[in-house]
Amino acid sequence: MKFKIFILYFFTLSLFIQAQGPISNISADHIKYGEPVVLKILVKAHKNDTIIFPTIIDTLSAKFEVLENKKDTLTKGNFCLFSDSIIFSAYESGVFTVPPQRVLVNSGEYFTPPYKITVEAVPTDSIKTPLFDIKNIIKEPKNGWDYLREYWIYVAIIMGILLVFMAAFIIFYLLKRQRKKLVNPIINPDIIAFKRLKKLKKSNYLEKGLNKKYYSELTAILKDYMESLWDFPATKLLSDDLLDYIKKEKWVDQQEIENLTVIFNAADLAKFAKYKPTIEDTKLHTDFARNFINSTKIKSSNNKTSQDEQ
Repeated sequence: MKFKIFILYFFTLSLFIQAQGPISNISADHIKYGEPVVLKILVKAHKNDTIIFPTIIDTLSAKFEVLENKKDTLTKGNFCLFSDSIIFSAYESGVFTVPPQRVLVNSGEYFTPPYKITVEAVPTDSIKTPLFDIKNIIKEPKNGWDYLREYWIYVAIIMGILLVFMAAFIIFYLLKRQRKKLVNPIINPDIIAFKRLKKLKKSNYLEKGLNKKYYSELTAILKDYMESLWDFPATKLLSDDLLDYIKKEKWVDQQEIENLTVIFNAADLAKFAKYKPTIEDTKLHTDFARNFINSTKIKSSNNKTSQDEQ
């Protein structure tokens, strides 16, 4: 605050000075170590006059380091007040001299007077200096790679345990799957078909007049059997398409085709034309179905045996 008042006072006083030569002053001649000092140079001249202040780079001398250099101009009528503020400091105790600074006003050369400045040393009495607790050493935070390098053996152990568990799970799954196959062996389609025919015979559908339901079940047994035996979508085909497909593949002989045709025609009539075949016809059709399963079962077994031998 005192420094600002000094500058304002010095600047106001200079407005009334009529001399052409520069006027200079310093803000203090007794400072502490590192405290800033201001060397103020003022020149009052005509606004067309040429004023050249000293060129300051970073030092005033070997002892003084320049912190800042400010230049300013205040115009009043035809006259101007040119100012140059050199802010500097010292970082060594002792008495030092600020060298004269050259100022050019038009063709005239002027020098500021030298100034002596006393710099006080910094007290280093440890008895009077307050002591503080010793702070802990701040460690640099670790990243993922640091932890991996430090604890790699634990990571390896965990990975090994996980691999063992995965291998045990896979082995357990495979054994369970194999055991399930042993407990539930694959049943031949002909066995399933015969069981269903036996169950159909005991259903008493014919005695109850449920011919449509009887033939629906009978054709479903045959289609499921053929689909399992020859691996083709028999259950998705209509009766005529199914018979044409079997005839084309030559899986059965002509007599078997004729018997199947009789069964599926009777079934279509029972389902869509409310046809009611006699009990004798129905038993005959059921025998056709049983004979078809027997004959195709034997042919399929023989074909499989010959393929295995080849």
